[in-house]
Amino acid sequence: MRVQKVNTIAEYTDPAAPGWGSVEVTEIETIPAPLGLQPTEYIQVSWEERPYGALEQASLRAVHDGTSIAIQMIWEDPQPSTGAGEGFPDGAAIAFPVHGEPELMQMGSPEAPMQFVQWQASKKQARSVLAKGIGSTLPGAAVGETATGSWSGGRWTVVFTRSLAGEGESANLVPGSNTQIGIAVWNGSNEERAGIKAVSADWTALALDR
Repeated sequence: MRVQKVNTIAEYTDPAAPGWGSVEVTEIETIPAPLGLQPTEYIQVSWEERPYGALEQASLRAVHDGTSIAIQMIWEDPQPSTGAGEGFPDGAAIAFPVHGEPELMQMGSPEAPMQFVQWQASKKQARSVLAKGIGSTLPGAAVGETATGSWSGGRWTVVFTRSLAGEGESANLVPGSNTQIGIAVWNGSNEERAGIKAVSADWTALALDR
């Protein structure tokens, strides 16, 4: 997946910004997060007979301006859920390796952590999260993360932004270099949350224009 260089990502933060139309699209396939990897037996038993993670793919585009990156993510969702009342919100996340070679399905490890930026339809603010294994997520280092979502015509369009550089245990994205990206999507209408989600089966290569 290519991250194209632009003058400023300020022109791309709106999910419907016209500039996205000229950016290359990458389709990333998704599968249900393996039930056997859920952190507790209760979750495994509760969802054993219930379908989840039905989304098959999401469309991604990405640009950077040398300082920050913007990633547009689009996926089909005929029934949006904002988490009103006692419902669960739709959500999505993009993940990057911090260092080492983290296993995406295992949510990384203490030796090879991963960091992701998460969006939820019920919240105005995105959040940075650090993962060092299944069930081990912690607040991540701030990377100027934002996420703006818009639902229309049976699909969500969300734009994630974050700084390229990160301090502490955070992913550093360097123009002219390659890294990897993973994604996750939660269908709130199906009561999906935490580890019950659709995920990319493996990392996708991410190449930043110089």
